[in-house]
Amino acid sequence: MNADKLVSIVVAAYNESENVSKMYQEVRKHLSAESNPIEIIFVDDGSKDDTAGRVLDLRQQDPCVRLVRLSRNFGNQAAFLAGIQSARGEAIITMDCDLQHPPSILPQMLEAWRGGAGLVQMERRQNTDASRFHRTCSKLFHTVLRKLTDIPLRAGVGDFRLMNRKVADLIVKFGVSRPFFRGMPVWLGLPSQTILYDAGPRHAGRAPLNFMKRIELSLDAITALSVRPLRLAFLLGACAITLCLIYSLFTLVAYLAGYSVPGYPTLIFVIVFLGAIQLISIGILGEYLGRIHEQSRRLPPYVLLDDRRENGSDGSDKQSPSP
Repeated sequence: MNADKLVSIVVAAYNESENVSKMYQEVRKHLSAESNPIEIIFVDDGSKDDTAGRVLDLRQQDPCVRLVRLSRNFGNQAAFLAGIQSARGEAIITMDCDLQHPPSILPQMLEAWRGGAGLVQMERRQNTDASRFHRTCSKLFHTVLRKLTDIPLRAGVGDFRLMNRKVADLIVKFGVSRPFFRGMPVWLGLPSQTILYDAGPRHAGRAPLNFMKRIELSLDAITALSVRPLRLAFLLGACAITLCLIYSLFTLVAYLAGYSVPGYPTLIFVIVFLGAIQLISIGILGEYLGRIHEQSRRLPPYVLLDDRRENGSDGSDKQSPSP
C-alpha cells in the first residue's frame, strides 16, 4: 500500500546554512532503502545567511531537492504552510533543519503511513538542548492550551509529523493569516498514530525562536483555535459585579446595624479591582480584534520570492500564497 507514491519532506530553515548539507545527507541516507520516491523541500524563511545558496548547490547535484523562498521571515509556522502548499507528495513530513528532528526515524513514520495512518504525530520524550525553564514553560503552555481549546495537544508534540494528502489539504483550507501549524492537525480530530523519539542537540547554529517569539506563537495558538478567552473575560466581569453587589449588601447591613465601614480603602480596592478586570478584558478583545483586522485585509500568511533558478528555468514549481 502506497509503495510507489511520492513522499515530500518539508524542512523549515531560518539561518541554517551550516545544517542544510548535513540534513540532506541524513535524509538521503535513512531513506535510501525505501521504495517511495521522495522530494526534499527546503523552505527558506527569509534567512540572512547563505541558506538558499546551499540548497541551490544541492539542487544542482540532486533534482529531488527543491527550494521555496519567502520574501522575509514570516515564522516557522508560515514556512511549514508554504512547504505543504508546494508539496506534491501523497505523504508530507514536516521537520526542522537543525537535526533535532532525527531523520533516522523517517522509515518508521513511512511504515506507519503505509500501514494506513493518515496522521503520524511525533512525541518528544526528552530534549537535551532545552533548559528546565523552557520545559516548565512548555508544559504550562500546553496545559493552558488544552483547557482553552479542548485540543489534546501533548507537551512533547511539535512540528515533526507525517500527514497524508487529505490532512494536508484540510490544513490549507484553514485560510488564516497567522497559522498555528502545531495545533491544526490535532484540531481536525482525525485518527492518528503517535511515535516517541528523543531530540538530540542542534547540529550547528542557534535556535530561531527566542522568548518573545514563543509568546507570540502562544497567542496565535490560543486565538486561532479558541474563543474561550472572550468568555473568560465575560466571567471575570460577572464575578467582579457579583463581588461588588455582595460588598454593597454588607455595607448596607453594617450601616443599618450602626457600624461604620471605612470608605477610603474600600474605594481604592474596588477601583483597582474593576480597573484590572477592564484592562484584562480589553487586552483579550484587542487580540481578537487584531486578528479580525488582519483577516479582513486578507493578508497572505507568507510571500514567495520570484526566483526561477530555485525550481527550474520555467518556474513551474512556483505557487502563489493563499489569501
